Amino acid sequence: MNGPTASRERALERVYASSTELSIDDESRIVIFSDLHMGDGGWTDDFLHNGEMFCEVLARRYDNDDSTLILNGDVEELQRFSRRSIAERWGALYSLFRAFHQDGRLVRIVGNHDLANLGDMDQFGAEEPREGVILTYKGNRLFVLHGHQPLWKYERFNRWIGYVLKYLLNPLKIKNRTVAHNSRKRFVTEKRVYEFARSRGLLAIIGHTHRPLFESLSKVDVLRFEIERRCQEYPTARKARRLQIRTEIERLQQELLHTNRKGNTEAARRSLYNADFVVPCLFNSGCVLGKRGMTALEIRGGRIYLVHWFNALRNRHALRRHPSAQNLTGTSFYRVVLKEDSLDYVFSRIGLLRGFPMEPTADTRTHAVASGSEVA
Repeated sequence: MNGPTASRERALERVYASSTELSIDDESRIVIFSDLHMGDGGWTDDFLHNGEMFCEVLARRYDNDDSTLILNGDVEELQRFSRRSIAERWGALYSLFRAFHQDGRLVRIVGNHDLANLGDMDQFGAEEPREGVILTYKGNRLFVLHGHQPLWKYERFNRWIGYVLKYLLNPLKIKNRTVAHNSRKRFVTEKRVYEFARSRGLLAIIGHTHRPLFESLSKVDVLRFEIERRCQEYPTARKARRLQIRTEIERLQQELLHTNRKGNTEAARRSLYNADFVVPCLFNSGCVLGKRGMTALEIRGGRIYLVHWFNALRNRHALRRHPSAQNLTGTSFYRVVLKEDSLDYVFSRIGLLRGFPMEPTADTRTHAVASGSEVA
């Protein structure tokens, strides 16, 4: 393997080889957020839209239940704002991050937008972020990284991109145009991490593209499968259930049409990775910047969940679509589980679909294995 492909492979291999391993089990509780892009609170601060909700959810849900917090890159928008201006606006949130750190429940992973000034980490308890972490579960590995590494431009030109954002777009009050706004680059990024994880029998968790993925499937793929599943159920269903199925299919069809209109390019609509079957090895926690809310991945009780948090005052139709949404008591914020599965089932499918041995093999890696209570 030569050329750019080999270089991109080496970048992912470098991050994987340097990642510390943290052991988790069925008692572990983990939440993974990516792409906060915290700014100075001004008009170009993308975090401002969901900042209050994020702070409340983090404090009252995930801190209260002793979850370990993994911040998977692009926590701050250091390409546009100084750390001092960010800390002045979001000081309470930094205090909360420090509380997680002091309890041994914080892992910070670096992204392409928070690479700058990493020597000044006082706001995080002087803790250096890392490029990746490996969660080991029953001999299987969940490889968590931000996901910018497969695109070579972030290795070579990230500093220059920052200059353009800070000194050109900031004065013009123009917001970010990241890889999340480019369906082709988003697809290429996901495809490369997918191929890396599939070839090694890993479960990879990324951010960066801002697009939630569960078991390598996009929202479009999931909606199609849900419609097909209900169509298969319909012929043998009782009369009352048939009425429910009709309503559910109509709702799913409307959501599919809306999603396709938003992603109107071929790369955004097509099923991932041009494979005859998709190995469920790629997950993406999405981002905190969504107009309709924020997404995250949770791991608890041996299961993995893709969850969506929304503010009912801004997104009232979400309550109609998700009547079982859980309210965060005393707030207008609600949590919806979009997808969930057991880790045992996911790893079994990864092993079977890629022809990988099901029994865990001896680990020849020489990196130290940290306990579940130790974090970056």
